[in-house]
Amino acid sequence: MATVEQPSALPTNKLTAAMASASIAGIIKALILHQFPDFAEPAIWEPLPYLVGGVVGWFVKDKPNV
Repeated sequence: MATVEQPSALPTNKLTAAMASASIAGIIKALILHQFPDFAEPAIWEPLPYLVGGVVGWFVKDKPNV
């Protein structure tokens, strides 16, 4: 398969949205765990940034680069 020329070295919309949303979810996780320790269930809060980043990255569309 031939390689595809990328239009620039900037990250794609999909990658940017996934990383930004995962970072925001991580900040929310830290705030919740600090302010409300009763809700500090690791089974819920540990995978949250990864799940949010994956879901947002799935739904954000990129421009075709071919």
